[in-house]
Amino acid sequence: MILVIGAGDVGSNLVSDLEDSHEVTVVDRDPDRIDSLTARYDVTGVVGDGRSIATLREADIDRAEIVVASTDSDAANVMVCNAAKHSGDPYTIARVKEVGLFETWRSLEGGLGVDTMLCIDRLAAEAVARTIALPGALSVDTFAGGKVEVAEFEIGADTPITGRSVAEADRYASTTFVAVLRDDEVIIPTGETVIRQGDRVVAIGSLTSISQFAEAVSDQPALESDANVVIVGGDELGYQIAQQFESRGWSPTIIERDPDQANRLATRLRSSSVTETDATNVGGFNPDVLSGADLAVGAVDDDTNYLLAQLATEFDVDRTAAVVDDPDVVELFEETGLDVIVHPEDSIVSETLRVIYGTGPEEVSVLEHDSAEVLEVVVDEESALTGKALQDATDQLPADIVIGAIVRNDQLQIPRGNRIIQAGDRVIVFVDASVAGEVAAKI
Repeated sequence: MILVIGAGDVGSNLVSDLEDSHEVTVVDRDPDRIDSLTARYDVTGVVGDGRSIATLREADIDRAEIVVASTDSDAANVMVCNAAKHSGDPYTIARVKEVGLFETWRSLEGGLGVDTMLCIDRLAAEAVARTIALPGALSVDTFAGGKVEVAEFEIGADTPITGRSVAEADRYASTTFVAVLRDDEVIIPTGETVIRQGDRVVAIGSLTSISQFAEAVSDQPALESDANVVIVGGDELGYQIAQQFESRGWSPTIIERDPDQANRLATRLRSSSVTETDATNVGGFNPDVLSGADLAVGAVDDDTNYLLAQLATEFDVDRTAAVVDDPDVVELFEETGLDVIVHPEDSIVSETLRVIYGTGPEEVSVLEHDSAEVLEVVVDEESALTGKALQDATDQLPADIVIGAIVRNDQLQIPRGNRIIQAGDRVIVFVDASVAGEVAAKI
């Protein structure tokens, strides 16, 4: 049994992903949230405080194999994990925002009663830097130790694949088109599927091949090392993003309103510069800091980030990115034309599912606000894929699945229909989220 404490964005997405393939119990202090989830899904709901031993016992903690603490409070999540350890012997996962707490946990080698701790700001910063590094990409993730990349691109009016079928567009070596996202629909493409302007295409392939595809479909150049990069917001998230950018050779300017924090940033970062101004003060903010920027990243609150996106458009900033916390406003941000939007909870869900799937996928990435997932699995002798040609192996699995890449002996293999899958192969699989748990169990 999997016990989820906290029925917010992360908890609700996990319930949706897992209820078909696992026994799930969810705990939250808000009865309306519990009623909503139990009405929609075949799960058990308990109203109460997950830090309470009595609540955990009511939720059958002694039967729980995994406990996920996903409330909005870091301290509460650690307390939940401790309480769970005192009440049973589950594997515990805690979602936290404070990087300092994450670093303390890591220094204790898994202490505090937490087996896996997932840090929102660090995962968000990694996602921003990874996506910015690939021109035109809406989201990017890597698999197989960095040998395989999964990226999503919006298709414009004049790209080489606009108006062409998938079979006609299949001209990029080591790249597989695994999905077409059209409006609210996730389309598993066939060779006859026509790619339209406005579609978002999910491609899986080698880093070189995906980069070549990005150059073909994007009118954005790669970000040079001397690019004018502005990060608005110098709290822990802004600092983490700056660190990630510095590691890739960029030297950003950070806009921070608090003078003490600005001084701390100036001493903690290597090549970044810091400008002290209040980005949250509409009247006092000097938008000239955006003039001439090649990239502006919003790392403040959602409201301020939205305003910055509008200002960046007015000042002809080449590329824009924002970290958006509230899932209810993600679509509003998408309508602004921002180039990169990172919703940190997606990364938390991805990492949590990777742990929950256990001996199945080694990596998991969620796409389209958890409508689809990408799984990395090392197949063994018991797998439904082993010893079968690719075209036959997929017949053993649900229809909404595409094998996007195979890595054998550290070499990327093109996933064509007659290729035989062997034990030990790493397969990168795109799958509809509704059947991801079933697929993970079978392969």
